[in-house]
Amino acid sequence: MNLEHLYYDRREAALADFNRAIAIDDSYAWAYFQRGQVLRELGRLEEALADLTRACELEADDPAYHAERGETLRMLRQYEAAINAFSQAITLRPEYPWALGSRGQVWRALRRYQEALADFNAALALNPSLAWVHAERGEALRALQRHHEAIEAFSQALAIDPSYTWALGHRGITYRELRDLSAAIADFDAAIAIQDNLAWLYAERGETRRLVEDFESAIADLTQAIMLDPRYSWALGSRGAAFRAVGEIEAALADFKQALELDPEYVWVYYQRGLLYRNANRLDEALADFSRVIELEPNHASALAERGELFRLQRRYHEALADFNRAIELQPDYAWAIGSRGQVYRVLGDYGEALDDFNRALALKPDATWIIAERGETYRLLRRYNEALEDFTRALELSPNDSWILSRRGATYQALKIYEEAYIDLTRAIEIDPNNAWAWAQRGSLFRQM
Repeated sequence: MNLEHLYYDRREAALADFNRAIAIDDSYAWAYFQRGQVLRELGRLEEALADLTRACELEADDPAYHAERGETLRMLRQYEAAINAFSQAITLRPEYPWALGSRGQVWRALRRYQEALADFNAALALNPSLAWVHAERGEALRALQRHHEAIEAFSQALAIDPSYTWALGHRGITYRELRDLSAAIADFDAAIAIQDNLAWLYAERGETRRLVEDFESAIADLTQAIMLDPRYSWALGSRGAAFRAVGEIEAALADFKQALELDPEYVWVYYQRGLLYRNANRLDEALADFSRVIELEPNHASALAERGELFRLQRRYHEALADFNRAIELQPDYAWAIGSRGQVYRVLGDYGEALDDFNRALALKPDATWIIAERGETYRLLRRYNEALEDFTRALELSPNDSWILSRRGATYQALKIYEEAYIDLTRAIEIDPNNAWAWAQRGSLFRQM
């Protein structure tokens, strides 16, 4: 018999004894209390709750009974009832660190982080050696974007218990959010070395490896996570994104499809699949995915901007303008959306608004080649040829082999009757991209004009 079976058999034996005790004395509060805890350990939460509720009815002044009932309610995700139970325990025993810490967990689950922190702080003031409370406090701080304080809290938990895998893993997540990806991977490595059967640790390390573009290792980790938990939609979505990055389109689509079957409201996966469809020029499918993101999360600035770009490519300019306006309203420093809106304004003939947007975008990203070139094209259309030349030349310093920019600078030289430079640029544009029809036509017009 292995230890797990022995542990299970011992709980079953305990349960049988508590059953007998209650059969003899059905008002035996302590027996209900003990049986309730055993039932909870066996995963029989509703039965556990019934026993712990009965214990509280029989001995309403015992804080432990209320606290254990609160813990069972927490596990059942009946959070408001759990808060009430823990609060009753704390009223009966104000210096009850376990109940304070556990109530803090419920506040955190309800995203009431300030109240969670107040409870965690109170619990630690009473007992600073509770590693799990330090770790829970760290997670609340992380949710509040107070990342450096979160790192300190997780580190305090680990100083007390160096083998605390949950704290290691969540400190790793915090490092990743700080973009300290090597430190994140080190924490995930350490956690997996301690406990190698937790799907979420492999998934988090896999996602971090995806971000450092170690796609082979990322896919291996995420595959391991999915083997441990085949219904792990987050890991499936992340692996799909890794497959997308290495060009394995069908594998990516299969993962995204399975992730969305498991979680039909998984916004991040719709967004990732939309990017894949857009890059594969499957614009209608991309449009459907970005629209689904916006339906689920109306203030998703990136999805609004991406949909706006698709509308622009489909020449649905007023719809594009509406999406870009909303994206920029939500994120005023969104240079890509501002530059893309400038393109729409230019197509609509509103050159002043276009230039305003290009200038604003370049103030945010001065070396964005495509925005410099788009501003140059606007100057060219306004016949402000010297300013156009300045922009095109700057853009070519950053991207010397861009056929589109070369062809536009060639056309600008042509307008200034600098025919030799025009011929050089247009010919070079054609050499780089023989399918650049605009450059061929422009060089044809140059030959007629010379």
